[in-house]
Amino acid sequence: MTRGFSLYLDVLRFLAALVVFASHIGYERFTNGNMQWIRDLNLGSDAVVVFFVLSGFVIAYTTLTKDRGPAAYAEARFARLYSVVIPALVFTFALDGLGNWLMPHAYEGWWYNGVDQPGQFLRALTFTTQVWTDTTRVGSNGPFWSVAYEAWYYAGFGVAVFCRGRTRILVLSLMALLVGPRVLLLAPCWLLGVALQQLVTRGHAASLSGATAWLLALAPWALYAGALALNVPTHLTQMTYQLLGQMVTPNALFGFSDEFIWNFLIALLIALHFLGVYSLARNADWLGARMETAIRWSAGATFSLYLFHYPILTFLHGLPVYDSASPLHAALMAAVALAACFALAEVSERRLGAWKRLVHGMFEKLSPKPASLPQR
Repeated sequence: MTRGFSLYLDVLRFLAALVVFASHIGYERFTNGNMQWIRDLNLGSDAVVVFFVLSGFVIAYTTLTKDRGPAAYAEARFARLYSVVIPALVFTFALDGLGNWLMPHAYEGWWYNGVDQPGQFLRALTFTTQVWTDTTRVGSNGPFWSVAYEAWYYAGFGVAVFCRGRTRILVLSLMALLVGPRVLLLAPCWLLGVALQQLVTRGHAASLSGATAWLLALAPWALYAGALALNVPTHLTQMTYQLLGQMVTPNALFGFSDEFIWNFLIALLIALHFLGVYSLARNADWLGARMETAIRWSAGATFSLYLFHYPILTFLHGLPVYDSASPLHAALMAAVALAACFALAEVSERRLGAWKRLVHGMFEKLSPKPASLPQR
């Protein structure tokens, strides 16, 4: 992991979170259709695929190069997830409850699930909101669906790395039966990140010529833009519908995985892009210490930005003074939501060290103690 590539990944994951944020602001109830273009292009969904590839690469890198064992892997993954998931769930239900009490009209729509909140909380904690045909929405926190996917990718990767033989096959099979096809359909996107890490580790990126590296870095974006211009995602979804015998729509059957063919193509393009950038970035000596600090700090709030912004937007748009047709109001709402997400990051993911210590202590208490020898 060179300094340059690490910084680039931080920049890209922060930008991807901003795309998701902007995509959600594009809903008509927030901006009165003024940003409908970002909804039509479905850029937010595409940005989630970027997260999957990036996550697969980073998890494979930290796991396979540091070789700290299954317990350390589990502790790190639990701490990373719950450092934001638990605060986000508490915040979501608290803000939803307040908003629904003060401004019930703002929560009268598909974007809010007020049914069985204790059950929602439990399923969110166990990342079972998207298993099989379930599509449990966690209050107003729509983005939580991808976290439920990624948690299972973490678990599956851990089993694949640390288990052996029949045990590995059996546990992975049981996990697949538990989560169902929806989560599995996007798993290849995450695994492309793992494959990319293996290519990089074996020196394939470093051995690329300059021309090839530039081609790989730039061509995927051109191909992506061309595919959007030609409406390829819609054509692929329609093809999926036809393959299903036109009995049920892909969205009704697969939920958030309804564009799995298009998502895999995006993941492939992103993986190729990363391969080229890795060869070009090297140590990025032209980036100074101040720029690096700004990038690291911004990227350090990405998970919080992703998981806190939707409940905040839902609450703010219900305020009596808010006018969705006003660009100024929309800009102010976006600014307030961003500022709130960065503030919440200070008490969630930026406290990852404390969460790691907490999880480590819990693991130590749960681990079996060696039997003491009898005294003579």
